[in-house]
Amino acid sequence: MDEDHGAGTEATYETRRARMQAMVACESVDCLPSQLDFVPHRLERLLDELQMSYDEFNEFSCNHFFHIFPLTESCYYSSGSEADEAFIKMAAERELIPPHPDDQYVYDNFGVPWIKNTTGVMYTDHPVKGKDLDAIEWPSPDVPGLFDHLSDALEQSRDDYYLVGLQHLTVHERSYLLVGYENFMMYMATDPDFVGELMDRITDFHVGLAHRFVELGLDAVRTGDDFGTQLSMQVEPGLWRKLYKPRLARMWQVYQDAGVTVMHHSCGCVEPIIPDMIEIGLEVLHPVQPLAMDIEELARKYGDKIAFHGGIDTQQLLPFGTPGQIKDAVKHCIDTLGANGRYVIAPSQEIMDDVPTENILALIEAIREYR
Repeated sequence: MDEDHGAGTEATYETRRARMQAMVACESVDCLPSQLDFVPHRLERLLDELQMSYDEFNEFSCNHFFHIFPLTESCYYSSGSEADEAFIKMAAERELIPPHPDDQYVYDNFGVPWIKNTTGVMYTDHPVKGKDLDAIEWPSPDVPGLFDHLSDALEQSRDDYYLVGLQHLTVHERSYLLVGYENFMMYMATDPDFVGELMDRITDFHVGLAHRFVELGLDAVRTGDDFGTQLSMQVEPGLWRKLYKPRLARMWQVYQDAGVTVMHHSCGCVEPIIPDMIEIGLEVLHPVQPLAMDIEELARKYGDKIAFHGGIDTQQLLPFGTPGQIKDAVKHCIDTLGANGRYVIAPSQEIMDDVPTENILALIEAIREYR
């Protein structure tokens, strides 16, 4: 790694966790951390092709994170794989999710049905019909067994990997998952009081869930709400500041008080609200999508304020580019987003089924060469 990225006189970090902690703390690191995430079916095929175990692949690809998700969020295990079916059984047995009568679907803890799908996540209906918020049974964040599925793996990973909790589907996405997307967008204009009550109930749940994550002793938590589209935001920035910013701040305050790093996931273009998110505690922005936001502009404006995660395009480059183009893009992201030494080398989203193996190997080769 070039000296500009933090190498040189600093000691080598013996664990991935220590390297990430130092990078987030604005300390120079021996090399930049990296992380490759996949949709389940693509990773399964890749491991078969490479004849590697999951742990062997993490070493080979230089992955730094161990992700922790609550057993209540069935979208994390809705692929239909044998392992995910075991999670569904465990969650249902602990009464964390209701059983679905059709084995092609799985409910989450709010009663939202998700179709089992190897290539991604997809909800199929919203449980709140009309505006009766008491028509569903609201889940409690205090239920026992929330992380029973990860206890052994969590402790085994603690000494080496950077432990990241996944707290997605927060205020925006959970709101429309409950009442329907078009309904929710209309209600923001026609019934702000209803929207406020809906958002407050969801925020109360997630504040409670934040405390549960803190109890695990994690390094970071990645909250998630897709505020952006390919070209702009879903909600006008002024309205976002009024409705979302104070509620997100409540969640993030739990992590700031506990010294847990605040990461946030939002697809698309969120550049107009990055200063607001920094103001309320954002430390790592996930993911940077180069076809939605200008990475040079992001680096210039915010590179000394937050760390970036992503930047290597999954929409066109990884599925359709050449290995040489991919290696060039990795170096460009490192030189640009990593100019201040605060960058997680990563694709802009999960690696999908359409990415050929030769391009994945070129990505890994470039990470090892340029980081």
